[in-house]
Amino acid sequence: MWLLVAVVCIAGLAGLLIVGTGLYLIIGPGPICARGCKRARRSLEQGDWRTALATVESLHNTRLAPAWQDRIRILAGECRQAATDAALKERHYEEAFQHTLQAAALLHTPEADARAKVIDAALAEARRLFAAGADAKDGALEMLGRIVVLQSPCPEARFWQGLCFYRRGEIDQTLAALTTAYEQAGKAAIDPAFYLGAVLHRIGRPQDGLRYLAEANRIDAGCPFVTWQMGVSLAATGGDPGLAVRALQRAVGPRGLPLWSQAPQRAWVEAFPEGRSYVRRLAAKGPYTCPVLGGDLNALILEGQLALAQSLYRQGTFQEAADLFGKLLQNTAPTPVLLRGLGLSLARLGRYDQAYKHLRTALEQEQPKDPFTAAYLGLCGALGKPTQPEDKPKNVAWAVRLLARYAQPGNAEYAGVMSAVHAEARSLNVPISAEEQVQLCDLLASVAAVDKAAAQGYHHLAASFPEAVQPIHAWLYVRAASALDVSGERDLDLFARTFADPAPARQYFAQRQWNLDDAEYTYLKRCAVLAPGRFPEPLGADYAPKGEALLLARSQAEEEEAGRKDAALECIEVLLRLAPTSLKGHDRLACLLYRKGDMDRAAALLAGWHRLNPTDHWPLIRQAIIEQQRGDARARAEAIDRALGLTHGPQRAAVAFLGARLAIQSGFRRKKAGEEAKERDAAPPPDRAALDHAAKLLQECLRHDPNHIDALWCLAAVRSASADRQGLASQAAVMDRPAVKDARFHYLGAVCCLAARNYPKAVELSQRAAAGDPALTAESHYVMAWAQLHLKNDDAARQSLMKAAAADKSPSASYARALLGRQAFDRSNFDEAVRWWREVDPNRRAEWKLDEPLRQTVLLAGLMAYEKGKFELAAERIREAGRLGLRDRRLGSMLTLALVKAGQRLLFDTNIKGVK
Repeated sequence: MWLLVAVVCIAGLAGLLIVGTGLYLIIGPGPICARGCKRARRSLEQGDWRTALATVESLHNTRLAPAWQDRIRILAGECRQAATDAALKERHYEEAFQHTLQAAALLHTPEADARAKVIDAALAEARRLFAAGADAKDGALEMLGRIVVLQSPCPEARFWQGLCFYRRGEIDQTLAALTTAYEQAGKAAIDPAFYLGAVLHRIGRPQDGLRYLAEANRIDAGCPFVTWQMGVSLAATGGDPGLAVRALQRAVGPRGLPLWSQAPQRAWVEAFPEGRSYVRRLAAKGPYTCPVLGGDLNALILEGQLALAQSLYRQGTFQEAADLFGKLLQNTAPTPVLLRGLGLSLARLGRYDQAYKHLRTALEQEQPKDPFTAAYLGLCGALGKPTQPEDKPKNVAWAVRLLARYAQPGNAEYAGVMSAVHAEARSLNVPISAEEQVQLCDLLASVAAVDKAAAQGYHHLAASFPEAVQPIHAWLYVRAASALDVSGERDLDLFARTFADPAPARQYFAQRQWNLDDAEYTYLKRCAVLAPGRFPEPLGADYAPKGEALLLARSQAEEEEAGRKDAALECIEVLLRLAPTSLKGHDRLACLLYRKGDMDRAAALLAGWHRLNPTDHWPLIRQAIIEQQRGDARARAEAIDRALGLTHGPQRAAVAFLGARLAIQSGFRRKKAGEEAKERDAAPPPDRAALDHAAKLLQECLRHDPNHIDALWCLAAVRSASADRQGLASQAAVMDRPAVKDARFHYLGAVCCLAARNYPKAVELSQRAAAGDPALTAESHYVMAWAQLHLKNDDAARQSLMKAAAADKSPSASYARALLGRQAFDRSNFDEAVRWWREVDPNRRAEWKLDEPLRQTVLLAGLMAYEKGKFELAAERIREAGRLGLRDRRLGSMLTLALVKAGQRLLFDTNIKGVK
C-alpha cells in the first residue's frame, strides 16, 4: 500500500516537472529570445532587413541576461548595416547616413569610419555624374549639395562643385567653391590649388593664380600639369623668364606631358600624385575630360612650347627661341603669334632679311596691329640689305614713317627700336622732318633715355631744328654727355639751355638720383676747351666764385675720397683755363703736381702765382719746399729769405722755423743707396753750412717768438750736432720749463745743462725726458750718466750706463758699453771690462782704438787668473787674446805653462782621491 502511494506520488511529481518544463519552453524569456534571434537572422539572410530589425526590436527586455542583451544589440547593429547597404544601393545617402551612425553606435565601431563609408559612396556617385559630361552637371551639383549637407567640411565635394560651376560659366561661384576646397584641403590634395591657379589664369588674372600654383608645386613638384601651368602663367605675366623656362622645359620635355602623348587619358592618372588628387581618383575609374584645360593633351603641349619660346625670347636666348618658333611653325598653322615670335627672335639675332618676311606677314594678319611687330618690321627694313643698294635710303625713310604711326610713349623697348632706326637714317643723311624728330625725342624722354644713340637724337634735333628742342631734351642730352662723354657741334648750346634755368633740371635729376653737379662740371670742362678765359655766361655774371669753389671741392673729393689723382688734376686745369688768375687754382695745381712728382711744373706754377700776387709769402714757402725736394739748397734758401721779407712777428717766426727745418733736413740728408750698402752702420756727416744756416734761422725765429718750444729744442739739437758747446751752455737757462710736455725738449735741455756744467739740473731734466717718452729712455740715461760721473757718483752713473747699454737700437748704446768697460777696468775688474768692450760694435771699437786695449785686457785677465790658481780660465783667456790678434811671443809659453799647471792639479786631485 505504502509502496503504491509512493509510486503514485513520484509519478505525479514527474508529470508536474514535465508540464513545467514545457510551459517554460513555450512562454520563457530565454527560449522566446532565442527563437526571435533565429527568425531575425533568417530574415536578414534573406535580405529583409526591415523584418529582421522589427523582430530584434521586439525582443528588447530589461529582464534578459546581459549575454542575451549583447546578442540582441549586435544583431540590431547588423540589421542597421544591412539597411545602410540597401540605402546606398538605392542612392538614398541621407537614409544610409542615419543607419550607419546607428550601426556604429550599436556595434561600438568608430563613427568616422561609418561616416566615410557613406561619404565615399556619395562622392563616387558625384564623380560618376561629373564624368558623364555637361549634360549631367545639374545632377552632379545636386549630388554634391547633398554631400555637403551630410558632412562639412568636405573639400572634395567643394572642389567638384567648383568645376561644375566652371562648366556652367559661373566664375564667381567657381572661385568661391575652389577657394573653400583649397582652405579645407590644405596640403592633403593638390587639385584645389592647381585648378584655382588655372582658372585665375583663364579669366585674366595669372599673377593671382601663380600664388596658388606655387602652393601646388610645393605639394608635388613633379606634377607636369602644375609646372606647365606655372610656366604658361609666368610667360603671360612677364614674370621671371628664367623660372618660366625651367618650368616649361620640365613640363613639355621628354619626361613631361609628351610622355603620355600616345595615351593621353593616362596622364590624368599618372601625372597627379597618388592619394592626394581628386582628379586621379576619377580618372582611375574612367575617362576624364578636364573642363578647364580641355581633353587635347597635344594642344596643351603646343601651348606650353609656345610659352617656352616666348620665355626664351624674354630671357635673351634668341637663337633657342627662334629654333623653337621655327619648329612650331612647321607643325602648326602659321598664326600671327608664331610668325611674330619667329620674326622678333630673328631680328634680335641681327638676321633682318629673314625676320622681315615673317614680321610683314604677321602684321598683315594681326587685328589689331601690334606696335612691336611694326617696330621690328621697320627695324628690319632699315637695317636689312636691299636687293638694290640705292633702295637703302628709301627703306630707312619708310621705316621712320612706319614707326611714327605706332609710337608707344613710356615703352623703353619701342623707344630703343625707334632710336636705332633714326640712327641709321642719320648715318645715311636721310632727311627727317621736325615732327618725326620731335616724336623720337619725346618718346626717348618718356623713358628718360640717356644712351649714346638717344643723345645723338637730341643733338640732331638741336642741330636741325633748334627751336623745336624742349628743356627735357637738353637735360637728357646733358646727362648723357656727362655720363658717356658724348659730344657734338651744338654741345654748348644744349648745356646753355639746361643751365640758363637750372632749378627744374636739378629737380628732374634729383627724381632720378642723378647728379647735376657732374653735368655742370662737364659743361665747365668743355667750355675750358672751346671757350677758355672765362666761366660760361649762361651760368650768371656772379658765377666765378661759385665755379671756383665747385672745381676746388671736386678736385679735393676726387683725390681724397675716390683716389683718382688724375681726375683731381684735371679739375684744377679746367679751373685755370677758365680763370687764369685764380690764386687758389695755382696753389691747388702746384700741390697736385708736387704730389705727382712733377717738380718743374709745380715750381713754374708757384712762380706764376707769385707774379700774380707779389706780396703773398705762401708761393715762396711752397717753392722752398719744392727746391728742397729738387736738392737745390741755394734756391731753397733764397725762397725762404724772400718769404721772410714779406712777413712780420709770429708769421715771420713760423717762416724762419720752416726754413730751419728744411735746412736741418738738408744738413742730415741720407747717403745714396750704394753708399749705405757700403757703410750701413756709419752715420753720414752733417753739412756744417746747412746747420749754420739752420741755426741762424732758428735764432731769427726766437727773436720774433721767444717761447717757440720747437725752435728752442731744434736749436739745441743743431748746436749739439755742430759741437757748439758754448752755444749749448748759453741756452741752458731757457731750457728748464717743467710745463712743457715734449720729452725731446727736456732731453736737449739736459744736454744744454751738461754743457753748462750744471750737472744736478742735467740729471733732473734727463729723468724728466726718460719719464716722458720711452723712445728717449736710453739716450736720457746716457746723458744722466755723464752728469753723474761729473758729480763723482760712480754707482749711479754705472746704473744709468747699464740702462743705456741695454737698448740695442740706441745710438748711445756703444758709447755706454765703452764707458762701462772703462769703469770696470778702473776697478780692476778685467773680466767685466772685457765683456763690455767685446759688446761694442766692431766698427766703433776700431774707430775708438779699443781693439788693442781689449786684447791686452784679455791677456791681463788671464795672468790674473793664473796668479789666483785658475789655470784653466787663464789658458782660455790666453787663447782668446791670440784669437783677438794679440801678437806676443810669450803667448805660447804662457799657454803651455797654464795648461801644464792645470794638468798637474788635475793629476794631483785624482791621486788624492785614489788614496782616500
